[in-house]
Amino acid sequence: MEMQHCDYFDYWGRGTEVTVSSETTVSPTLFPLVQCTSGSDDKITVGCLAHDFYPKSLTFQWTDASGTSMTSEQYPTAERNSKYTGVSVVKVSKSDWDSRRSLDCSVTHPGGQKSVKVQNNAPIPPKITLLSVPSGDTQTLVCTIENVRPNEYSVKWKKDANSVNGFSTYESSSASSAVSVLEVKKTDWDSKAVYTCEVTHKQQTYTKKTSKAPITVTLNRPSPKDIFRNNQAKLECIVTGQSETDVNEIKIFWQIDGQNVTDNIAESTTQKIKTSTMTRSRTEWQRVNKVRCSAVRDGMTEVNQDLTVQLGDGRKPSVTVHVLPEEVINKGDSAEVTLVCLVSSPVQQDYYIAWSEYIGQETRDYNDGISSLPQKTQHGYLATSVYTTTKEKWNRLKFKCSVWPAGSNNSTTVREVSKAQDVSPLSFALSCTDDAVEEDEFSSLWSTTSSFIFLFISSFVYSVIFSLLKMKRQ
Repeated sequence: MEMQHCDYFDYWGRGTEVTVSSETTVSPTLFPLVQCTSGSDDKITVGCLAHDFYPKSLTFQWTDASGTSMTSEQYPTAERNSKYTGVSVVKVSKSDWDSRRSLDCSVTHPGGQKSVKVQNNAPIPPKITLLSVPSGDTQTLVCTIENVRPNEYSVKWKKDANSVNGFSTYESSSASSAVSVLEVKKTDWDSKAVYTCEVTHKQQTYTKKTSKAPITVTLNRPSPKDIFRNNQAKLECIVTGQSETDVNEIKIFWQIDGQNVTDNIAESTTQKIKTSTMTRSRTEWQRVNKVRCSAVRDGMTEVNQDLTVQLGDGRKPSVTVHVLPEEVINKGDSAEVTLVCLVSSPVQQDYYIAWSEYIGQETRDYNDGISSLPQKTQHGYLATSVYTTTKEKWNRLKFKCSVWPAGSNNSTTVREVSKAQDVSPLSFALSCTDDAVEEDEFSSLWSTTSSFIFLFISSFVYSVIFSLLKMKRQ
């Protein structure tokens, strides 16, 4: 049987294209291609053009500044006058392109290897920071400008939409940054006008705005109740504003020891209040030194609230529980009895103090008292927690004060008090039992010198306790 020519293709396949020509090999000329602006999807297309090469065979490779290969698209080559042209492109996000600033395109061709650097020639935008500092009867606005050179920028200030004069601009000795300062009258600042620092750099304008913050930020310490009951610390950052619009536009950010935190955070908004709650395990919390909550909104100076934790040196404190019989101000079971837990240490350290009521077997149903931060005394530092109960409960229950030092992984110090114990009529009556795992070196010293110490600090402690009681009633 005679075999047809097409049968060879069926048997061998399409084969490999072979170009036979008398033309000599010509290596390509490379040109970088950069899209001027990003598209609707915030992508930048970067290309590499290989021009006037022969033969047709050519391969593109893309790498970033670190040498990592990148995925690219290679278009079919086009022929003109027996020479070929080829194009390869990569797509990157605008943020990646701004941070990388350049990519490397290389080609492999029979005429040899060539490469070209595709650079981002867009000007690096200056970094602008706007701070507001009160100074007597004026408010000083400080606009810092980085990544600029002399004669390449200009600064303007605006109050709302109107230009403002009377500011001063100073350049650094390195000539790569500058500071512009505007002093504002307190009356103008209190009017909540929006002030703008406007920087023009290489025909691009950059702005930062500020105004008297129409909000307040409160950062609450974790509740000892949550720490003891759930072994976790919950911190609340509460932002209040003059209008719902102000509050809804606020964004709340958290930092722990200078590092941004985004996990285990919940947020809620009710009318003119926005609350952000950050939760950390007890193990995580014992290593924390500083927490920052920041409220940010366009046209407003960033408002920060910091919480510093005094971790101490790990030593266990001396803990005693006392009764204030003077607080039994009424007759009958409705009368109140106030208990005071005193925590003393020679070093400054924060404490988490929780109270529990029980009869018979101990319970993990803890309650928060009214606690104060450690105060300096002649003998060290003293923290107090005040807990009020009814006379009816005092007659039949036991009360326990549990103290955990911040930053410590040691066992909690526990003291117990009840009516069954003998209560002395002294101004602070020692009426506690020691349920702590071990007695620290300060306990015996405290016991032997308690009379002297109580006489010395009685006035100080009374003022602290009654201030806390007054706050509670208010």
